[in-house]
Formats: sequence, structure tokens, C-alpha cells
Amino acid sequence: MNIEEISEKLAWLPGPATRFIEKRMKKIPAIKKLLDEENAKTMQVLEHSLKPYAGKYEKYPKLPSSGLSHEKILAEMQSMHDLETVKWREGYVSGGIYHGDQEHINFLNKVYALQSQSNPLHTDLFPSATKFEAEIVSMVATIHGKGTAGHNANVCGTVTSGGTESILVAMKTYRDRARELKGITEPEMILPLTAHVAFDKASQYFNIKQVKIPFTGDYKVDVNLVRKAVNNNTVVIVGSAPSFPHGTIDAIQELSEIALKNGIGFHTDCCLGGFIVPFAEKLGYKVPVVDFRLPGVTSMSVDTHKYGYAAKGTSVVLYRDEELRHFQFYTSTDWPGGLYMSPTLAGSRPGALSAACWAALLSVGEEGYLKATKAIFETADKIRAGIQTIPEIKILGSSFWIFALSSDSLNIYEVLEQMTQRHWSLNGLHKPACFHIALTLRHTQPGVAERFIQDLKDSVAYVKANPGNKDGLAPVYGLAASLPFRGIISDILKKYLDVVYKV
Repeated sequence: MNIEEISEKLAWLPGPATRFIEKRMKKIPAIKKLLDEENAKTMQVLEHSLKPYAGKYEKYPKLPSSGLSHEKILAEMQSMHDLETVKWREGYVSGGIYHGDQEHINFLNKVYALQSQSNPLHTDLFPSATKFEAEIVSMVATIHGKGTAGHNANVCGTVTSGGTESILVAMKTYRDRARELKGITEPEMILPLTAHVAFDKASQYFNIKQVKIPFTGDYKVDVNLVRKAVNNNTVVIVGSAPSFPHGTIDAIQELSEIALKNGIGFHTDCCLGGFIVPFAEKLGYKVPVVDFRLPGVTSMSVDTHKYGYAAKGTSVVLYRDEELRHFQFYTSTDWPGGLYMSPTLAGSRPGALSAACWAALLSVGEEGYLKATKAIFETADKIRAGIQTIPEIKILGSSFWIFALSSDSLNIYEVLEQMTQRHWSLNGLHKPACFHIALTLRHTQPGVAERFIQDLKDSVAYVKANPGNKDGLAPVYGLAASLPFRGIISDILKKYLDVVYKV
């Protein structure tokens, strides 16, 4: 009997019973051997995809006895760069690279070089860093309602290293505020099942209980269940605009009204949509209001390094006022090393990334973001129409520029594997089984939308003619989607990270 057969026999068990059985199964020698064998097979597949340079380049498991020449190092890096650039430059990648124009990249690289020694921790040495970050926050806040309706003049925030950190510090902020102002020692957050996994990380890091709410038939969080879930320990409600898996925007207005009525915080996770949704609204698309114009919204996360077209490594977390933001800040007054303060999780930070973010926002400007959003939405219309001509494939939910694709008649992971064989790098998802493509400026290039649809048609045709293909990662996705033992899947993911750090 293999793992898949065991999972089928035990799939009916409730979660707690499954975890109880799993813990004991993993201690049985025969089961442990079976799991080790399955892990070994999986890692062999993963290592092949994770370590394609094995044998192509010299390895450096320890310091060279003498330093290598700059020319040798740069030549090797250039070779890897050239190999890795082709796929994303030609529009085969979901998300990942959001701008990708070489002129824009060259400009940001020059900015980074000018500020490569900058560290925002040392405000006395690098006052330029404080200028860049303050203006980044103000620009992003203005996009999301600062200064509108009169009462939003105090919207503020900080620059972070990415969406995950923006979410982490926001959840930490609500935990600390509730503890100080309400005496809540067992805080809870209410969030959609589809909310970004960074909220789960925040739960683990900061000991905040998650109350996960399922989605309805339109793949948006069930508002009525959110309303019922509020209790005396609730410190924040979360909504996505849009969600990563299916690209749907939760009912932010209704959710924020629940938070406002109960005197608790509401966080709009706009990491993906922060530089799309407001400009789509200005273009006349029927997108909902998700920002501080709604009185119940008290914080937002907005990624500048996605559709803001900054270099990777910056995001912004916004708060309705400075009083709330104070609960994010870290200060130390008794350390022998002196008075210390830090706005985010890190101490020292790369000021060059903030400089590049500032430069990106200024160089693109409102007109540039409107133009980019229009191009992405027009490409989305083409791809949506193309998908609708393939009867075996359906789009989950109602989305604008992120399409989650599933099938009632085919193994969707086998379709995904065939798309991978055709050079596409897409995101495999589960619960339900599907994969998605997040459209970027790379996909607005001539011919890319048509190529995607044709490759999808060819992939579907191949799977119809050759069902049950066990090549590539399709079996891995299938196992992760169906196996009730989540601890076993967690073990596989940890093994994956082991492979990442394997020389």
C-alpha cells in the first residue's frame, strides 16, 4: 500500500482525528520507511528542477584560498543571468517579474549603485533615506485615500521588505494595541481561508489565533460567517483585494463595516492590487473601493515591488493614524548600547532598495500606472475570452487580471505539467485543485496572450489523449492536494528547503 492509497482510506476522518493518527503512524517503522521512500522520490524530482546548474558551473562549498578575479565572477553571473532571463522576458512567467523593460531595469540599477552603502538605520548618515521612505509612504497613502473625504489626512505608514513583512508588522500592531488598550491576552484574527499565508506566519510568530472563514461560491470570504465569528478576543478582521489564489476581491466594504461596528481593526491586504485597483477605478472599470475612503479600514499592505514596478524588496504598510502606527514601532530605552528604535522587524536595511522604490514611483508616475493597468486589463480580456473557448477549462470566481483555472473532466495538474513542458512557469494551487496565471506587463507584449491560449489548448488536448501521466511535478501537486496528513506535506516542504540549501 502506498501513501495515496492510505490517504484515500482515511480521507473521511475529521481533522483532529487525522492529526492524532498521523503522529502515531509516523512512529511505526514500516510507515516511516514508506514515507522516507516517498520523500526520496519527491526530492529527486524537485532537485532536478531546483538545481539545474549541477555540473555546469564550479561549486564553492568553502572560501577559495585566493580571491577570484572580478572578471571571472561577473562572467559566471552573466551566464546564469542570460539563462534565467529568457523565460520571464518573453512572458512565460505568472507574476514574479512585473515590469521587466530593460530601460527601466537599467535605471533602477543606476539608482541602486548610487545608494548601495545607504542604511536607513543610520538616519544621521543617510538623511536621503528618510526623505525617500517618507515620500514613498505619502505617495502610496495618497493613492489609497489620504486626503480624501477630509478625515483621512493622517494616513501614515512605513516601508518594509515585502508583503510578508507588511502583514507581519500589521498583525503585531493589532495584537499589541489590543493588549494595551483592552487587556486582551488571547488575541484572535478573523481572515478568509484564501488570505495570504503570511497571516498564518504572523499567527505562528506572534501567537495570534486564526479564525479562518471559508469562501462562498464566488470564491470570496463568507461575510455572514465573519460577522458570527467576532468575539471579545477579536483584534482584527482581514480582507484581500485581491486574494492570491483566485484573484477575487473580498467584500471589503461590508467586512470593514463589521469591524467598525465592533470597534476592532480592519486590514485590507492589497499587496497584489495596490497599484492596480485604484488605477483601474480611475479608468472606469467596476472595481470596489478597498481603501481608507471606507471608515472601517484601519490598515493596508501594498507591495511597491509588484505592480509598483520597484526593485524586489520593498512594500508599504499603511495605518489610518500615527497612534495606531506607534504599536508597530520597536524602542529600547535601557540597553547599554544606547537608545534604540526601529520601525520594522529589521535593524539595518538596504537603503538602496528604498531609493530605487522612490525612483520607480517618480519615473512611472500616475500616467504610467494608468497606461500599465489599461494594458494588463485589455490583455486579461483577451485571455479570458480565449479560456472560455476551451470547454474542459473553467475560471474559478470573478477576477480581473489573475485567473485560477480548474477542470471537472481532467487532472488539472497534468495540464499544468504540460504547460510547464511548454516553458510556462505558473502557480499550482489546491483546495480546490487549480493553477493560476497573474498577468503582468510581460504578458501585454504582442502575441503572448495568443501563445498562452494556444499552449493551453494543446496541453488540454495532450492530457485528454494521455491521461494519468506521472511525469514531472503533477503527482507532487496531486499528493499535496489529496493527502489528509498535513504534517507529512509539511515534512516534504521542509525537505524542499533542505534541497534549496544543498550545495
